[in-house]
Amino acid sequence: MVGTPIFDELRELFATSPDRFGSHSRAAPDSPGPSRPPTKVIITGGAGAGKTTFVGSVSDTHPISVEAATDFGRITLNPDLVLYLFGTSEPAHAAFAGALGAVVLVDPRRIEDAFAAISYFEKGSPIPFVVAVNMVGGGLVYDLDELREALALDPQVPLMTCDARAPRSAAEVLQNLITYTLNIAP
Repeated sequence: MVGTPIFDELRELFATSPDRFGSHSRAAPDSPGPSRPPTKVIITGGAGAGKTTFVGSVSDTHPISVEAATDFGRITLNPDLVLYLFGTSEPAHAAFAGALGAVVLVDPRRIEDAFAAISYFEKGSPIPFVVAVNMVGGGLVYDLDELREALALDPQVPLMTCDARAPRSAAEVLQNLITYTLNIAP
């Protein structure tokens, strides 16, 4: 999907802040392979929240199930910049250490299913996260402020709606995550 317009803003965020995302030393122009390490993003939430759908809607390839509870996808933003997406119900898995950030997907009909993931990121993880209410099942019964209160979500954590089936919508969530990560990074 290199050159895909829905990722132009993500490409720009990384291009303008290359040193903010870990050690991204540039390789020599003639050397093969990527010049910066791949970046991991976790897509998590309760069962049926849309994790597999989200990963599949923006991935360069069809999502692969790596383990029973993990879907894997990839977005190639530039030849030297790849985002690896891990859709999982278990964000505490050791393989996700060092992730750039996480998206917690919420099914608005079952918000209680998101409590464990939100609690993990608020209390047990240094990984920044955003919360996206997946609107696949229709409109919101409650407004976002009421959902923020019901989720006991810190006011600083971005809360938005999305349609996990729509590549543009999922890309906007990832853009919000990267922007948020840039704004809170030292």
